[in-house]
Amino acid sequence: MTKQALLILFFIGVHIHMASAQHHEIKGTLSDVRSKETLPGVTVRVMGGKESTQTDAMGNFAIKTNAPLPITLQFNFIGYQETSTEVRSFSTPVLVSLEPSEEALDEVVVVGYGTVRKRDLTGAVTSVKAKDITAIPTTNALKSLQGKVAGLDVTQSSGQPGANVGIVLRGNRSLNADNQPLVLVDGIQYGSFVDINPSDIASIEVLKDISSTAIYGTRGANGVIIITTKKGNASGRTNVSFNSYLSVNNKPFYPKMMDGPTYAQLKREAYRTTNNDEYMADEDIFNATELEYIRSGQFVDWQDLLFHTGLLQNYEMNLNGGNEKTQFAISLGYQYDKGMFKNDHFKRYNGRLSVDHTLNKIFKIGLSMQYTFKNQDKRDNPMNMANKNLPIAKPYNDDGSVNLYPAPGYSTFISPLADEQPGVFKNNINDKRLFGSGYIDIHLHKDLLFKSTIGIDVQDIRNGYFRAANTLANVGRNSSSGDSTTTMVKYTWENTLNYHKTIGDHDFNALAGTSTIKSKYELFEGYGNNQASDLTGFYDIGSNTSAKDIGSRLEEIGLASFFGRLNYKLKDRYLFQASLRADGSSVLSKGNKWGYFPSLAGAWRIIDEPFMSKEGLLNELKLRLSWGKAGNSAISPYSTLGALSKSAYAFGSSAAFGYWPSDLVNPNLTWETTATWNLGIDFGLFSNRISGAIELYDSKTDNLLLPSLLPTSTGYATVMQNVGKTANKGIEIAINTVNIQQENWNWQTDWSFMLNREKIVALNDGVTRNIANAWIVGEPTKIYYDYKKIGIWQLGEEEAAQAFGGYRPGDIKIQDSNPNGVSDPDDRTVFSQVPRYSFGVNNSVSYKNVDLTVFVFGRIGQYINYEYGATYKPSALENGANANYWTPENPSNEFPRPNSGYSTSSYLFQSTLRYVDGSFVKIRDITLGYTLPKKWLERLSVQRIRLYSTLQNYFVFTKVKDYDPERGGDLSFPLPRTIVFGVNVDL
Repeated sequence: MTKQALLILFFIGVHIHMASAQHHEIKGTLSDVRSKETLPGVTVRVMGGKESTQTDAMGNFAIKTNAPLPITLQFNFIGYQETSTEVRSFSTPVLVSLEPSEEALDEVVVVGYGTVRKRDLTGAVTSVKAKDITAIPTTNALKSLQGKVAGLDVTQSSGQPGANVGIVLRGNRSLNADNQPLVLVDGIQYGSFVDINPSDIASIEVLKDISSTAIYGTRGANGVIIITTKKGNASGRTNVSFNSYLSVNNKPFYPKMMDGPTYAQLKREAYRTTNNDEYMADEDIFNATELEYIRSGQFVDWQDLLFHTGLLQNYEMNLNGGNEKTQFAISLGYQYDKGMFKNDHFKRYNGRLSVDHTLNKIFKIGLSMQYTFKNQDKRDNPMNMANKNLPIAKPYNDDGSVNLYPAPGYSTFISPLADEQPGVFKNNINDKRLFGSGYIDIHLHKDLLFKSTIGIDVQDIRNGYFRAANTLANVGRNSSSGDSTTTMVKYTWENTLNYHKTIGDHDFNALAGTSTIKSKYELFEGYGNNQASDLTGFYDIGSNTSAKDIGSRLEEIGLASFFGRLNYKLKDRYLFQASLRADGSSVLSKGNKWGYFPSLAGAWRIIDEPFMSKEGLLNELKLRLSWGKAGNSAISPYSTLGALSKSAYAFGSSAAFGYWPSDLVNPNLTWETTATWNLGIDFGLFSNRISGAIELYDSKTDNLLLPSLLPTSTGYATVMQNVGKTANKGIEIAINTVNIQQENWNWQTDWSFMLNREKIVALNDGVTRNIANAWIVGEPTKIYYDYKKIGIWQLGEEEAAQAFGGYRPGDIKIQDSNPNGVSDPDDRTVFSQVPRYSFGVNNSVSYKNVDLTVFVFGRIGQYINYEYGATYKPSALENGANANYWTPENPSNEFPRPNSGYSTSSYLFQSTLRYVDGSFVKIRDITLGYTLPKKWLERLSVQRIRLYSTLQNYFVFTKVKDYDPERGGDLSFPLPRTIVFGVNVDL
């Protein structure tokens, strides 16, 4: 080739390069395909390039690119389907209409014995997906529901390792029975302590109204929580994920007790009160060693010695994969929780296997099994002794050993550190559980599916304890030891036949099924006092020389059920559902064993009506109405048969035992029943930038099983009868808002609000008050009933105090609730334990590879029984709350005047110091995460690595100082403040 030709080719290449490098601008407008309104904020990208922009307020965009024609543009916008279009000319404006996305409505939701598209739901069901369950590290997956499901009240019952959570859905209904909802794992009953790895869970559905739960009959009376675990996939490759976190548990919000000088002054004031208001000499108040300690500053803060930094480690590994024929999922988990108190440990090991296999076009089988082993060294609460033990004390002997009686002159105050001595205390729990289910699907016809499921739940628990003489429990008395073995076996066998048919505008789905559940509970225990040697722990109970006893128990329960459900859909917008379940329970008497629980529901998809098609404001609008009944057999097994109680007597010179009939037989006991109406509305606004649901419900429970008093002439104290009534009504609001959605910057907020009003409507035989159980007609089921402190009697009020009940300045002043001018039992009032309302706000923010989650939770209008107030002892015989107490020089209205003339438990109206407003708002979780860029991971063949850190329980806003009211008022095992460091890896 000549030089001239090469030169020509060179200039042609340069020209082509310059032409290709020239930037061109593409303009266009985006609109809604239905309303024809323009869409601001739509992300526009050039496929295969880095160029991107967003539409302006009028839906217009302009984007520059140097890519050659034809060019493909991609459009992304929340609430709309992702769309692309090909551009063949730079001069022609691009006009594109986006189709609203039906993805959210087409989302499959798990309901009783099946699934349904979200758009076709007729009941009140909330679905929580995997990303929300694992977003915040937790040891119990149900805790991830706190504040995220309107109507579901989840509270942490204790800060001790391995502690459970409390769950109530739409208030309390029964007075005797458990009010916790039914928790199912893959259709089989599990219980409220869900020790499944959160990363193993695909979704959690909460069924709230009776039309959703009636298909479970008696078991669904308090609502249903369905946990669906992850299965394998048919991708042909194996996916591996690893999740781990380390949690540092720091000292919690905890109120301080009196220090040494403050306690010494309390004691001086107590003796001053009984010494004609004159201070006594310290030598007449304190013993010689106490005086020496006070003068030398020998004081102790027991809390500082007891609280340590806790540490929780959690590791989870998941493998899943398969092909079109067989899918599998395997997971392993390990957790070690070292509590804030010494020797308080919890370990958990679990493994899970799931296999699904398609035999042919007709048969499909599957198996899911989980084995869990828990080993817990559980410590007795040391804080009761710590909070009352004197701060004028020497905690350790000169040789470094624990000083068992550190307060000089006080032989009843054993050291709070006593259980930390080597070999003196052991309380060990071993818990082994095998839980699983297997199924077979038989496609009898293209429209007819038969499914048979068998579930098994076997649990063995061994609890052994040994407490030496010098421990918190025995305080110098004989040692005690015991061992109990509990075996629980539950079998579930369920069969369902599902028929689905569509004929034109008519869609039918029918379900029929049977269920058989049998459970067996066995207990064997032995215990005694004064064991021969401390070295043998609880492995030599037979060497105990006193109070030896053994016992055993067997309980068997059977439940047989038949159920059916019919769903009918007309023109894809008129939805109807009816169901009926018949339950037969072995715990009820002959002739009353069977209960029948129907439900009806309807929904109208207003948004799909022709007259709504051009409305641009609304994207979703559905109205729902449901009614149904559920039952509860709220009695223990064999209660309808009567019972015998053991009685000891002397037979000559020997001890003997006899039995007497203690429970009267009532052959008429039957089901408690709850009937509920639910009105709901689902909505979506502004291209689903705002979406949610509002629920109104009203439920009434009657035939409550309650004990009724009998005349003493019958020989029985009470008899169980169906006599009581309760009522619940409330409102629930759940809203999701998409505040910002841009290419690199997103912000969404989930809001939930619950207001519930529960009350007792009737008790037995016209009784309006059962004070022993704090049951009062017209009040909630959970209350405190006591006097209400309104202050302290002050100087100048001597005559009024004396007239009201013989009181003096410095005594507690109570509310005259009658009012009749004097203190009497009718002055007692109600303190409700049920919050007036609760709410949750969860903000999820992401910028590029950084994500931030802030979760706020609140319970407002509840009273708690705050133990701190009860620790104040005006007698000064014990230490207690660092109280602002009344003296003539300090006219406080908080705590009464110290008085050495009272015992530790007989001070007037001291119980009123316990009831405080436990309302709180807490920032429960703040999580900051960072996902490594993909370009960093490609060489490692890693799909994702995310690092995160979380703060839990660090910010609590409440009137209760230095305390987290979610704990409920108890000072034992408070809720820790936690810092979490974690990593998520996907291979």
